[in-house]
Amino acid sequence: MGREENVFLKYNLLRDKLKEIIFDQDEAIDEVVDALIQTSYTPQERPPMAIFTFLGPPAVGKTYLARTLSSLLDNFAFKLFDMEQFSDPDTAMGFLGRRITSEGMQEGELRLFIGQNPKSIIVFDSIDKADNQLQIALLNLLTEDEPDSGPDCRDLIVIFTSSLGSSIFQEKEYVALFKDNKLRAQSLVIDALSREKKALYDVVDNAIAPGLLPVMAENFIVLFNRLTLDTMVRVGSQSLRGYSEYFSEKSNIELEYENADGLVTLLALSFSPHIDVRQVKQKLPDIVLGRITAFIRDNRRFPRKVICKLSAKAEVFLAKILGKKECLIQDLFKRHETIEISWKEVLRGENLVCTMERAALKRLPSSWDFLRETGPVIEFPSLGFKDIAGNRSIKKNLKQIVRILKEPDLVQKFAIDMPKGMLLYGPPGVGKTMLAGAVAKESGRPYVYASRSDLFDSDYIRKSYRLARQFAPSIVFLDGVDVKGLLEGVYASMPDDQVVMELDSLPVDPRESVFTIATAQVREDVSPRLIAPDRIDTFVEVGELDREARRFFIEKILQKPNDGKINVERVVRYISGMSGYDLQRIGKEAALYAIRNSRDCITEDILIEQINIIKYGYKLEKKHIRNLEEDLKITAFHEAGHAVLSCLLLPDIVIEQVTIAPRLKTMGFISYSIDDFPGNISKDEVFNNICVLLAGWLASIRKFGPKGIETGASNDLETATHQAYAAVASLGMDEEIGYVHTDTLSQNVSKEIYLSKVEERVSHWMKEATVVAEKLVEQHWSKVEKLAA
Repeated sequence: MGREENVFLKYNLLRDKLKEIIFDQDEAIDEVVDALIQTSYTPQERPPMAIFTFLGPPAVGKTYLARTLSSLLDNFAFKLFDMEQFSDPDTAMGFLGRRITSEGMQEGELRLFIGQNPKSIIVFDSIDKADNQLQIALLNLLTEDEPDSGPDCRDLIVIFTSSLGSSIFQEKEYVALFKDNKLRAQSLVIDALSREKKALYDVVDNAIAPGLLPVMAENFIVLFNRLTLDTMVRVGSQSLRGYSEYFSEKSNIELEYENADGLVTLLALSFSPHIDVRQVKQKLPDIVLGRITAFIRDNRRFPRKVICKLSAKAEVFLAKILGKKECLIQDLFKRHETIEISWKEVLRGENLVCTMERAALKRLPSSWDFLRETGPVIEFPSLGFKDIAGNRSIKKNLKQIVRILKEPDLVQKFAIDMPKGMLLYGPPGVGKTMLAGAVAKESGRPYVYASRSDLFDSDYIRKSYRLARQFAPSIVFLDGVDVKGLLEGVYASMPDDQVVMELDSLPVDPRESVFTIATAQVREDVSPRLIAPDRIDTFVEVGELDREARRFFIEKILQKPNDGKINVERVVRYISGMSGYDLQRIGKEAALYAIRNSRDCITEDILIEQINIIKYGYKLEKKHIRNLEEDLKITAFHEAGHAVLSCLLLPDIVIEQVTIAPRLKTMGFISYSIDDFPGNISKDEVFNNICVLLAGWLASIRKFGPKGIETGASNDLETATHQAYAAVASLGMDEEIGYVHTDTLSQNVSKEIYLSKVEERVSHWMKEATVVAEKLVEQHWSKVEKLAA
């Protein structure tokens, strides 16, 4: 019993000493010391004495704890191996095996060290970076039962370190689980590590060899916290004090700090968004002492004393940002911000006063596009709703979603979980991507972007969500989830397994929320698994660009040289139905046309012509048309027939343009403003539209007889027939079939049901529309002729 008391006393003293030296890692220290106590009264079945796996973010004290431990334990040597040096299989032999050199047979570096120091702590830093075969060979060497065949490892304490999975292990839910149920938590650790990958040349492999994972699971797993701002300041203060004393001793310059803690705090924060305690320790003193050295160099003046202090303005700023001290470092990291500092030096007699004059928050550049090939990056949007023209009703819906993301208490009030995702769907070029970025901006969240081939790469998706968790609350933006591509030689939709798994495993804590925004052209083309309840289950349709959005594009064009006579409202009506991609082209094409044709400015005629080119193709030259005069006459009567009946039967829909100028896509056309088309169409309007579509063909026949039957009418006939079929089969507009959706029956019951009846009634609608259209063309023939002429 006395021996056990001595063991506990010995290790509890060790525990206290470690906590005096190492900051912010009390739980990790407890885990290590408790494990050492356990090994001291547990029979050793096989070497080594203990195996630890230290997991946590970079630069939080993993190797420092190991080094300090060796200095406090009796007669333990210490060795650190950077395993990133052994990522190539060719380096393994020099590390583990025996080599033939000019001096004869030589032991590998690890074998040599263990042979000379059988009682030691060996740290394999960043074990995941080592070649996997080396990982297994290393494990075999360390756990070998027969010391005759290799070095004796029974008195070794082996420590593997890694930063893998640190974002997961920092989550509050996981930390709580680790305290309450270590076996379950450790199995989650191993599962998370088993999913991590690494790439060497063109080969993708497990980050940690599968054979090593069970050994890690059987032994001691220790989690390390992120370091707090207080710890950064303590480390920085100790380092600055030590360097300052040495500087004063060597230079005979006295150093005095007013509000030293405040000064060190701002200096430490100036390393953000990626604050590394090693950097604070080594570089922070250089900033202060470097300014003194630079002043002496530039002014050739040697002060007796240097006083470093904060200005009143800097102190006010410091007090303000320390209002959120506990989450300040994380907030700077998530918002990709830093503290920008400016100094002022004034020599007063023999005293130099170095004042930190100004400190201010600064947002760093948002996106590193040049890194996109290597993996997902975090992005910080700059465009909000006010920067996007039009889309008023859509922005109203999105603002409601933003409110939920910004005020999670509203969700908790109604005892529901935070929504996990939203689908923005609509035609191409209507601003879905821009609106998604605006949601991120308005909600104050950074986002990780994935599109095209990224969506087919499960590893990229996994890394995207892992990165988003680090910056939570954040957004993952999956652009175009209805995309199709080659998957194992087959043209298929994007695989959804990884996204579904990520959505289902997202944390429920609103403060750790990762919200997914997906975009698609057609909602029905999105995998039902993605848009199932509790996944991406909020839907916002983005329609065609409204008048306000189109006016925005035209007003941007008017910033270019123009004749001042462009009717904005007319052009805005005329470009209805065009996508944002096409609208961006108009101004550029109009400017290029003016340059090529030596025009001083853009005119409305130039603008309309470029719009027509984008919509209908370039005009055809006369030599490309076989019977130009005759074809133009037929086209004239064809378009006149459409136009006259359109005015008679659809008076509320304004005709913007009628032309017979032949283009690549058409010999002539009528254009309407899409704004005038009603959302709901009656039976009479459907029937009248069919009559208008047939009128062009009928007018041509009325004038030219059989010659008037030309290929240009095929599109009109196709559209008219389709509308007649929809009215009969889908819209319940036919008197004989009645209110029956025959398409549903043919798809889900039998293709034969109503088949012959639908054919009969579609034919009836077409014949009846032909009769009505023919009668109206005859009655208003003089108008048709006049317009055609």
